[in-house]
Amino acid sequence: MTSAQTDVKGSDDPQWEIKPMPDPPPVTLRGIIKWCGPAVILGTLSVGGFEAYHAGYVSAQQLTGIFWLYLVSSFAQLFLNNEIARYGIATGETVMQGFYKLKPRRFWTWFTAIFVFIQQAWPAWIGGAAAGAAALMGFGTWEQWAVVALALVFLLFAASPFVYKTLEYIMYACFIIANVGITIFTILMAPPQAFAKVAMDWLSFGLIPAGISIAAIGPFLNQPAGGFWNFWHTYWVRERGMGMSAYMGHVTGLAWKPEEIRRSGYIFDTNDPKELKKFSQWMKLNGWTMVLFFIILGGIWFTYVVSVAGYTAAAYYGLKVPSGWKIAVVIAEIFGKVWGPIAYSLFGIVIVASLFDSQFSVYDGIARQWADTLYLELPEQTGKRPYRFWYFVMLAIVVVWGIMAIPLGTPYAIWLAVNWLGNLAHAYVTLGVTYMNYKLLPKPIRPKWYHLLVNIVWSIVCIAYFIIWTVYQPPWAS
Repeated sequence: MTSAQTDVKGSDDPQWEIKPMPDPPPVTLRGIIKWCGPAVILGTLSVGGFEAYHAGYVSAQQLTGIFWLYLVSSFAQLFLNNEIARYGIATGETVMQGFYKLKPRRFWTWFTAIFVFIQQAWPAWIGGAAAGAAALMGFGTWEQWAVVALALVFLLFAASPFVYKTLEYIMYACFIIANVGITIFTILMAPPQAFAKVAMDWLSFGLIPAGISIAAIGPFLNQPAGGFWNFWHTYWVRERGMGMSAYMGHVTGLAWKPEEIRRSGYIFDTNDPKELKKFSQWMKLNGWTMVLFFIILGGIWFTYVVSVAGYTAAAYYGLKVPSGWKIAVVIAEIFGKVWGPIAYSLFGIVIVASLFDSQFSVYDGIARQWADTLYLELPEQTGKRPYRFWYFVMLAIVVVWGIMAIPLGTPYAIWLAVNWLGNLAHAYVTLGVTYMNYKLLPKPIRPKWYHLLVNIVWSIVCIAYFIIWTVYQPPWAS
């Protein structure tokens, strides 16, 4: 088997073993649906904290004119996820494995792993689902619900033949329940005028509504996913076997035989036009799944409908809508009064599902990043056990930490702090992935100039807003 010199400047590991690029499926509706799993997971992640915690609250304050920023952020994130998928489809490696190849060695992987733990290892999403469940079901505290829910993350993954497939099934279910449910309930709740008014406000590009705070604007820059949420797409592309990822192994549950997870990937012959064509088709397939399931359905549509519901609750029903998870209870009460207790409970299930799913993906992503770091940086110590062992060790640590962190604050307070630091995390991930692709990949498959431009410009915006938020309205002063 031959190796390829890939114009890697400054890397200590400039060669990959050459293998043929697996044949891509046709870019048809059937092909898109068959391969949409990674995009659905990311799309279901975007159906989470921002929508349940923030979008409805901002809309209820008559501030829907700021949602144009959501559209701009969604556009920018398409370019970021294009680069994340590019590396995985081209090499089969994760972004963490790519960071490992960059100088200074032994810095980027450890720094990234520590950063993601600080920014993401909080029970904000499942805590919100638990708080909503406790309020809507009428028994137990939100802390008790959160402990049970967090334990389920570990138990369900441990009992899975393949961790990714279980995650994919959970996300498919939550994606459908949340999207269909919130759409039906909002149509029943809101008059046509509310849909039209909010839609026009969403298109008010450049408008900064009077009275909106710096903290209220900040989370919009991290949507529909943001930072490390985008980063984790690299793991789901690999597990799904897109492009050269088909040669890599999978993380299995504890009752099944572990598979080998390679420390390095492969490359295809980038001088072969046929191989380049197959690579381009894989990229096109990923792009279509991202547009449909991540940006449109998981992001824009769900958030738009939630913003209509929040606006309607205040403007037409005269309700004072609180921030955080309590907004779900207020809107559920509207349905309870109009349609009865069954509607109240059903809406509660929809909102809980929209938050419950997020923690599964978040903890899966953190565990994989740390497993990558240990496996890459400490090969002698970790090589005696399979990759799966370190994944479940880290998953257990994150779950236990999440349970310990539950009493530290309300879910909304945690979520807002996560988004504050998320602006910096998003810029870091975007710049890191963009640089990695330009530095490591062969010239024929490096990002185009406009990919570089969009990613760099949006990173500058996120850094600038992080500084503004920190100086003028830091979370710890709220």
